[in-house]
Order: sequence, then C-alpha cells, then structure tokens
Amino acid sequence: KKYSLIFINCNTGLKISTVHLTLTGCLSDPGVSYVRQSKWECYFTNGTQNIVFFLRHVYDGEEIFYFDSRIGHFIGTTEYGRIQAEYRNSHKEMVDKWRNEEERWCKNNYQWMEGWAIGRQVKPQVKITPTKGMSSSHPNMLVCYVTGFFPSGITVTWLRNGKEVDSHVTSSELLQDGDWTYQIHVFLEMTPKSGDVYVCRVEHNSLLDPIELTWEPGMSESERSKLLTGIGGLVLGVIFVVVGLIVYLRNKKEIFTPIAINRSTFN
Repeated sequence: KKYSLIFINCNTGLKISTVHLTLTGCLSDPGVSYVRQSKWECYFTNGTQNIVFFLRHVYDGEEIFYFDSRIGHFIGTTEYGRIQAEYRNSHKEMVDKWRNEEERWCKNNYQWMEGWAIGRQVKPQVKITPTKGMSSSHPNMLVCYVTGFFPSGITVTWLRNGKEVDSHVTSSELLQDGDWTYQIHVFLEMTPKSGDVYVCRVEHNSLLDPIELTWEPGMSESERSKLLTGIGGLVLGVIFVVVGLIVYLRNKKEIFTPIAINRSTFN
C-alpha cells in the first residue's frame, strides 16, 4: 500500500471554518492497469464541533460506493457498488466500525495537525508591474502580483484615485506554489493619465491591516512632447533676452561715453 496525506484549508473571515483531510490508499497489481482506491475524508466546521466523515471506494477512476456519517450507512453509485454497499450494510459490526471513525480517525487527526497546519499563517508579498493591455480601448495594463501567502483565502482590490475599480478587472486562478503557500495575479486594464493614483489593496488573515501598494503613471508621449517644446521655447526666450540685454548695454555705453577734457587749454 502507498498512502498520500492531503490537507485542504478553506477559510471564512478570521477563522478556519472547514478543513478537508483525505487519506488515499492505492492497491494494484504491477501487471494490471486497474487501480482501486479508498479515500478517507473528514470535514470540520468550527473546529471539531461538527464533523462529517466520508469513506469513498473508487475503482478504475470511478466511485462505486461510499459511506456518509450523516446517513450512517453505505450507498452504492454503480451496479457493482450497490452490491458491495448492501453487503456491508447487512453486517452491523461493519457499519458501527465506520460510524466510529468520525470520532476516532477524524478528531485525532485534527488534533495532530492543529498546531502546524490549521494555525499556520504567512503574510503575502505584493508587487505591481505595468504591461501592455489586451484591447485597443485600454492599451495599458497593471498587474498586481500577490505571492507567498497562507492560508488561501485572500481579497485583492484595485483602486483609482481612492475609489474601487469594478470594470476591466480580471484575476488568475489561485495558484499553489508547492511549499504550502499560494499566489494570485489580478489584472487591471487602464488608460494612464497624469495625476491618477492606482492602489492594489490586499486583505489577508495574516495581516492586521491591509497592504496598499501605490502606482502612479508617468507622463504620456504627448505630454512629454509638449513639456519639452515648452522648455525649449523658454530656453530660446531666455537666450534672446540675454543677447538683447548685452547689445543694449553695449550701445548705451558707446553713446554716453564722456569726452576727456584737457584742462591746460583753459589756463
């Protein structure tokens, strides 16, 4: 037997409301391509206040029967599975055994993983990158990269000049990094204008206050061209004024230059 243990955490607000715990056992003959799997699933709500246990039997990729602790007996989903379910339901000791797994297996595993999985929190890292847009109406795009966070529940919002942006906003799927952290990319198609201020706001259970990262557009080509033209005109104007002033002062000096008088001619 080869077992793999998988934990999936689903969060609401600041509390973990549901934890999905799956144990899968695979039995197969090396020379046969058919595989039979047994999946043990535990669903927890508000800690261990409400526990639901499933035992699922899968053959060749298809579920054939399962046990649901809320019902208390086996249910067949295929013709062969119904035969197996009826057989198990006819043996009270077998049904009672699986009814007890909710307490024995689910609750014990919850307590085992509570310290290192359920309470684990990692703060997200946030970065904004401008890029080209996908449509002609909005030639530019901002991408807010939110990476390295845990648990998976997160809210990412775009704001322009302090107001939330609802249109032209898309998001990637929640991506698993393979190290018990997640990442997500949120895209905003936009047309940058001088003076606009864009903010990517991130809210996560690991944060006391939201992260707000700001991006301000630089000047557009037309604005830059107008500015350069204005600066060029101003410089030329200053040059002409300075040259004119120099010429004026030089001419004035030549006109009002006093004539030297020889006093000896008056004696």
